[in-house]
Amino acid sequence: MATQRDTLRVTLLGTGIPNPHINAFGTATMIEAGDERVMIDCGRGAVVRMAQAGFPIGFTDTLILSHFHSDHYSGLFDLLMTGTIQQPFAHRGGPLQLYGPPGVEKIAEGAWLATEPDRAIRVADSEIDPEHMRIVPHVYGEGVVFDRGGLRIIAIEVDHGAFIRPAYAFRIEYAGHVFVHSHDTRFNENLIAQAQGADVLVHEVAAARPETLARYPRVKVAIDHHATPTDVGRVFARVQPRLAMLTHLVLLPPDPMPIGAVMAEIAEQYDGTVIVAEDLMTIEIGRNISVIPHHYGARP
Repeated sequence: MATQRDTLRVTLLGTGIPNPHINAFGTATMIEAGDERVMIDCGRGAVVRMAQAGFPIGFTDTLILSHFHSDHYSGLFDLLMTGTIQQPFAHRGGPLQLYGPPGVEKIAEGAWLATEPDRAIRVADSEIDPEHMRIVPHVYGEGVVFDRGGLRIIAIEVDHGAFIRPAYAFRIEYAGHVFVHSHDTRFNENLIAQAQGADVLVHEVAAARPETLARYPRVKVAIDHHATPTDVGRVFARVQPRLAMLTHLVLLPPDPMPIGAVMAEIAEQYDGTVIVAEDLMTIEIGRNISVIPHHYGARP
């Protein structure tokens, strides 16, 4: 019989895009498996969502970045600085281990400089250990990024555009369970190949009305870096996950594509169940798959 320790728990802290939206913060995902706790991406407002979900800001010392678009790491400095405070709401207790594509070293160097004023005050007040405000960078490429305590996180190189390379999706494996998150990508054969056997596949999507594209041509720049509803339907159809979900909905104003129209296009390619993700939604993959809205209290 499956136990709670055999469960892979994924909390979608943020499911949004760069556009500020009170109900969809920047991309951030918390992974819990046994004794392991890893965060993937840290977009705008991630620490607020952590608090809402019941996670102390110091809940994990391991953060993996999928790529370097702002909506995937603009919350990093809040996580880094506030997490050092030695009170129950934070209390990381050590440096932040940051995994990222090449260039992550520059983020670590810049963060050390940018956080110096706050760090100096708190050290003078004997409030923190200065080393707890340090980022320890780890450069990764395609393949296994994290492997500890039975939890394996595998980076899958995807296509997010010519100037956003490398960019990665992730396959998370634990106790025979598989969760795959596309992060930002266009239609990608490598993702399809490496997502096979997924219990849950969460995929981004982008769409715009023809009238919007004609009137606001710069919208096309954003749309062209992502997967269309037809693309996403093709991905779901070829992977056949037990559960398919949409996140990071690039449905741009002033006249965004209705979600019903997005779902209808996906349904032309894929006849399975598709759920639209929301901030603070928890996915538990164990004996069955449970999707729990925040107001039902997934955290024990």
